[in-house]
Amino acid sequence: MSGYTIVAGSFTVLHSGHKNLLKAAALNGNPVIVGLTTDRYVREHKGYRGRPYSSRRRAISAYLSNFSINFEIHPLEEQIGNSTSSEQYSTIVVSPETEPVALKINRERLNSGLKPLSILKVPYTLADDLFPVNSTRIIEGEITPQGRRKKPIRVGIATGNRLKVESAENVLRKVMRKISMEVVTEYSLSSQQPIGSETVALAIERSQAALGDRDYGLGIESGLYRDPITSKVFDFHVCSIVDRYSRISIGFGSGFAVPGLIVDAVKEGMTESQAFQREKGIAEIGRREGIAGFISSNMLKRSILIEESVRNAVAPRKNPEFVSSYTQNY
Repeated sequence: MSGYTIVAGSFTVLHSGHKNLLKAAALNGNPVIVGLTTDRYVREHKGYRGRPYSSRRRAISAYLSNFSINFEIHPLEEQIGNSTSSEQYSTIVVSPETEPVALKINRERLNSGLKPLSILKVPYTLADDLFPVNSTRIIEGEITPQGRRKKPIRVGIATGNRLKVESAENVLRKVMRKISMEVVTEYSLSSQQPIGSETVALAIERSQAALGDRDYGLGIESGLYRDPITSKVFDFHVCSIVDRYSRISIGFGSGFAVPGLIVDAVKEGMTESQAFQREKGIAEIGRREGIAGFISSNMLKRSILIEESVRNAVAPRKNPEFVSSYTQNY
């Protein structure tokens, strides 16, 4: 035997995230020891009233009995227990939230002349709303233990353009089980026709204005970018998504070359839509097929470009292992 695999927690409600942790421990190949916090620990350290130790212990035992392993469940009176001193332990299973505790344990083990534990980090389990499943959210009635959202996911979008709303909603309804799109029209931007990196900045401004007390805020902006190799100017869409934890993810849509007459008019201070109306006599082109649709004879519609940017901003949030690498806190 190469030692025990240990995993610890309160397991107040045995939810899908807990089960993934226990499953990872069970499949690691070693006997498993579960450190289960006592009722006293839960009272003193948790912001909610937990189920009794005996009830939590039965739930864990019933789940681990599905695996052909030897396991023990021990009461845990403090966060690290005897993990810093036992020579029997070889592996510790953690979530991204508890990984710092494992690192602290290993520092103390090294200082005591013991081998550090192998750390097996299990990604967060995401609920329908793409936020981690945890006991607090379940106890507060926001989600079920399986991660199903009980109330619609509130998504704000800062725009007066219905095409942006419909395009964003088309993408989000494929990703999240149920959403409530809420249009925010009272906001101000630092520019009306962004160029280059200003496009990203304005998309972020829009998303932050749309967030409020909602789960997500969306901002979609189109702008111009000059390619230094060909000197041609391209139009591209940027979607910024900020969540209630202040994390932002960015997505880009495909770019298309903009006619020189439009570029010249923008240089004079017009927006692309205003320039297009002056040159072609068609008003509000950005609320319909867009300039891309007109140029391509509707082979490429603006709605598709918007959807691409939203899809690419949502994509990294679908993978719990990489979401922290692709989102930033502002």
